[in-house]
Amino acid sequence: MGRTALSGHRAWIGSGALALCYAISACSTTTESNFEGPGYSDDTRKLEKQMMAEATALGTAQGVAGVAASMLPMGAGSLVTTTAGRAARDAMIIRHDKVMREQIERDNAEFYKRYGITEADAGPVVANRSPGGRKRCARRGGVRRC
Repeated sequence: MGRTALSGHRAWIGSGALALCYAISACSTTTESNFEGPGYSDDTRKLEKQMMAEATALGTAQGVAGVAASMLPMGAGSLVTTTAGRAARDAMIIRHDKVMREQIERDNAEFYKRYGITEADAGPVVANRSPGGRKRCARRGGVRRC
């Protein structure tokens, strides 16, 4: 017997179900915290976990939208979802960077207070709040002054 139109749809449904299984397994994996130790507060670890969940959700949404857009015959949907996904990712990176820097400053202030360190004792980098050297720009990812 030959292939029918219905058998082609079953293949698409099967591949969609497989992609959904991969997305769910990616969402349920846990990563080790980058902020372990006494120098960081529980709030920092909680914020990191929240940011990781947001990034995973955005990645899953981008994947689902990409699969749906790839099924369109013209392919124009992929251009829209790629551009929108990149804009959303860039905005999320900039927002997460700002929020995490503020949280790290609060942790550092608590650390200095706990051990009686003043800004003068900590050195010139802390006193004038400038980064020690070149920093990475969140928007472009390159190494340059922002």
